[in-house]
Amino acid sequence: MTQKVNPQIQQFLDQFNAFMLTQPKQIPVEAGRLAYEHYSIMQSGIPLRMSRVEDLTIPVSNGSEQIPVRIYTPQLGVQLPALIYYHGGGWQRGSITTHDSICRNLALKANCIVMSVEWRLAPEHRFPIGLEDCWDAYHWFLEHGPKDYNVDPHRIAIGGDSAGGNMTAVTIQRLKNENKHLPKFQLLLYAALDLGCSMPSYATYADGYFLSAEHVQYYVDHYLHSRAEVDDPMASPLRAKDLSGLPATHIVTAGFDSLRDEGQAYYEKLKQFGVPATYKCYESMIHAFLHMTGTVPEVNQIIDEIAARLKEGLSA
Repeated sequence: MTQKVNPQIQQFLDQFNAFMLTQPKQIPVEAGRLAYEHYSIMQSGIPLRMSRVEDLTIPVSNGSEQIPVRIYTPQLGVQLPALIYYHGGGWQRGSITTHDSICRNLALKANCIVMSVEWRLAPEHRFPIGLEDCWDAYHWFLEHGPKDYNVDPHRIAIGGDSAGGNMTAVTIQRLKNENKHLPKFQLLLYAALDLGCSMPSYATYADGYFLSAEHVQYYVDHYLHSRAEVDDPMASPLRAKDLSGLPATHIVTAGFDSLRDEGQAYYEKLKQFGVPATYKCYESMIHAFLHMTGTVPEVNQIIDEIAARLKEGLSA
């Protein structure tokens, strides 16, 4: 059976490819951010209702800076597990707004509190500033989640998509390496795990599937200070020598995505080191498909499956 793109997504790609005449390096950074926000809002449909949604800022960088976070509570009056979520967007785009729908879906369907973290973006804030924000947000939530939001301190996960999946994997590796408190579960959604951009899927899906290989290389070049940093596991978590002792992990990839192979490779490496890991490639999907809950019915079924894995991973 020949692998085919989901029909509704193919319609989107036909329109996107017809109008996408400008190369990424020619698009002003702010225009790219607005385009991503527009895409996420238009594709996601009507927001799901939450019992409570709270926007606030939290301190990072030893208190000299503040970053926005949004905390979603699907059910009041009971202690719940939680997910700390790092948004994607190529390290250059993305916000709590672009990932509002994804976080609402995960909160409601996994019945967990979700804190969405708006870490600082490149190129204004290059590697590793965004990572430090993610690190600080995790520790802030460890302190404030249980006492202020009725979070079960023993059932906290970290997750993210694309660049946010990179931040997730790196943060958890650092927690292990520094003997800090590890989350119970890790959720990696079409994550960028090797910034060398050289795996076979980069050639197979180089162009025509929303996230081109050229786009990925552009994002990497504007996130890192130099190509020499690619080998650093803080940039490319797949290149870490030892993955033992990491929490249970669920990895999701898309069939028509240049990042597909590194997600599968990370799963295989986790298994080699004895980490409880599961993996699912959604063969008819493209990168960033989780935003498409309002336009592609199949995506809602997939989010149900991802939420079920998250709920299982956070079970007592």
